[in-house]
Amino acid sequence: MSHAIDTAAARGFPARLWSPGFPLSRQSIQGIHDASLAVLENTGALFACERARELFRSHAFKVEGQRVFFTETDIRSALESVPKRFTILARNPRYHLQMQPGIVSFGLGRGAITMVEPDGTYRNAGKKDLIDAAKLCQCMDVLEHGEPLVYPTDVEPANLYLWLAQAMVKHTDKPYNYTGRGDIGLVALAYGTTPAEMRQRSDFTRSYGHATAIVQSPLTLTAEDCENLMEFARCGIAFHIASMPIAGTTAPCTLAGVVVQQNCENLAAIVLAQLVRRGCPVFYGTIGAHAEMKSLRPLFGTAETRLIERAGSQMAGSYGLLCRGNVALTDAPACDFQAGAQAMLHTLHVLQNGPNFLPGCGLLGSYIGASLAKVVLDAELIAYVRRFLTPIRPTPETLAVEVIDEVGPGGSFITHGHTLEHYRSEFPPSEIYISANYDQWAARGRRQAVDLAHEKALRLIDAYERPAMDAGLEAEIDAYVERNWQSQ
Repeated sequence: MSHAIDTAAARGFPARLWSPGFPLSRQSIQGIHDASLAVLENTGALFACERARELFRSHAFKVEGQRVFFTETDIRSALESVPKRFTILARNPRYHLQMQPGIVSFGLGRGAITMVEPDGTYRNAGKKDLIDAAKLCQCMDVLEHGEPLVYPTDVEPANLYLWLAQAMVKHTDKPYNYTGRGDIGLVALAYGTTPAEMRQRSDFTRSYGHATAIVQSPLTLTAEDCENLMEFARCGIAFHIASMPIAGTTAPCTLAGVVVQQNCENLAAIVLAQLVRRGCPVFYGTIGAHAEMKSLRPLFGTAETRLIERAGSQMAGSYGLLCRGNVALTDAPACDFQAGAQAMLHTLHVLQNGPNFLPGCGLLGSYIGASLAKVVLDAELIAYVRRFLTPIRPTPETLAVEVIDEVGPGGSFITHGHTLEHYRSEFPPSEIYISANYDQWAARGRRQAVDLAHEKALRLIDAYERPAMDAGLEAEIDAYVERNWQSQ
């Protein structure tokens, strides 16, 4: 009697999940592209901004009401002008980001409204939380670009984005994130330039920071979103397209349908940007998800969401575009097993043929919560996955044939100089992952990884040194904020 072998091959799964043809084969990529062309040609996309529609009309696009329709020629022309390599500048040249195919950069998540304590308690985010997160970003080398991890609830809504820009500029000198076109004047000061000088440049392969251009699913750019996108393009600010179709609510309830709609939303935004300023740098956005249909809540930590993201990055690659995704997302409300498992799946996914620009560290609960401990835990995951994906490179030194001969059968390598020389580089220790036995762990207070991560975050914040800023520049920034602050 034969017994079935429970292997991936026996169950019908592909042997190499991360081959270049997964999850979309070359034929499937062409099918997504053709379907996208059909949607953009026949259904079009809605642009609620008259200035944007007038720009389309001036280039002979078909415009009916607020809808704009696209031909393949229009799309190909726009794609050809998007730069394949560009630099995102930081205030400190040490942190300039050279963006090109194969480069992956990580940053904080953005936009949570609550802070999650190590015990899972939620509270409203405040100014101090944003500043603490910015300090962590500055202290941790793995975080290469600054994002506002939380939106403080103790700042009046009318002044929120102005305050965020001021706080980020003062507390980190890594590449800045614009929350909208209203930030450009203040952030330009930090870079020693002006919006007018940005617009007058002819070389857009250098971007003063980075921004996000939002597309509302399905297939809509509001007037505000159009104005933001067009100003980013005029100033040559590299922006990521935040198309976030949610399967079952704002997108078709199939993986392929979500990918088609996400592709359409990206292409429509790219065409507008290149009409405004040909050659402006753009990241294709691949951050779609699906809804939990009982609550209609969007889910960002599932296997299906990873498939949407990977398929989106394949579409970006087929057009020769750099790509924005996320990292370490989870739907778990606290730093528990689910959070760790989903964050690791996501981190492993994006480091294997995934997107190039990756905010997301520190987020919990599908973007709702943020945690200082999670920032540290996510950085640990990134280091772990990078180590896991580092090839073993045999050399005479690492093959250690002579060392094995010197120790000989029955010997010990513990005190050999080769062990002392290589142990920390070959097996870097973790401050967070627990390897003690039960008695040792209990004697140290039964602290879990989330507790150790939170303690490390507080140590880093305590040791933080604010990056140098010229006193005159700081005075200019404060004066700018005071002039533009809206009284209640």
